[in-house]
Amino acid sequence: MRYRAAGEELSRIEKRYRFAKWCIFALMLLFSYVIMRAGIFGAWQPVLLIPLAAAVAMFEDELSSCIFALFCGLMTDIAFGFVFGFSAVWLMAVCVVSSLLVRNLIRVNMFNFCVVAAAATVAEFAMDYLFNIVIWNIPKGEYILFASILPTAAATFVLSPAVYLLVRTVEQRLRTEDVGVLYDDTDGGEEDREGDA
Repeated sequence: MRYRAAGEELSRIEKRYRFAKWCIFALMLLFSYVIMRAGIFGAWQPVLLIPLAAAVAMFEDELSSCIFALFCGLMTDIAFGFVFGFSAVWLMAVCVVSSLLVRNLIRVNMFNFCVVAAAATVAEFAMDYLFNIVIWNIPKGEYILFASILPTAAATFVLSPAVYLLVRTVEQRLRTEDVGVLYDDTDGGEEDREGDA
């Protein structure tokens, strides 16, 4: 793996790869939002924007992951009808922390991603239950918890590994070597691309 010196310019090919990667991430964000709004899974409707933001954060730097988490959080707020920014604030914090953890302490692998995705999912649905049901003393709050919130959280967590694998595939195919991340992948992906400066 080649590390980029501070201030070193990206080559033309690396700029194209990075642009293509973020276009694909944006399409994944829109597709996840459409799935969430369609409601085709009923009470077990997954919120795929949460693991998507967590997965991107594990492969990107802090600023990029924070901005992507902001958009994922705002789309989640729009889909659920929450106060604008309710999900965005905590999701940005989770993604920045996970990006910093990857840079400094942990490796990018499925287990670490599942821990981060579980923490993000629990934070989202715990805050949803606390701020939208408990504080407002909504009747039948326990029924809503067991009939809607917990199945949605479970479905989100169960589908998280699939989201991670998609993001990892995109990252491996279009990786630029300017972020020093430690990967546990054994299938290669570390080779230099032709045309790099």
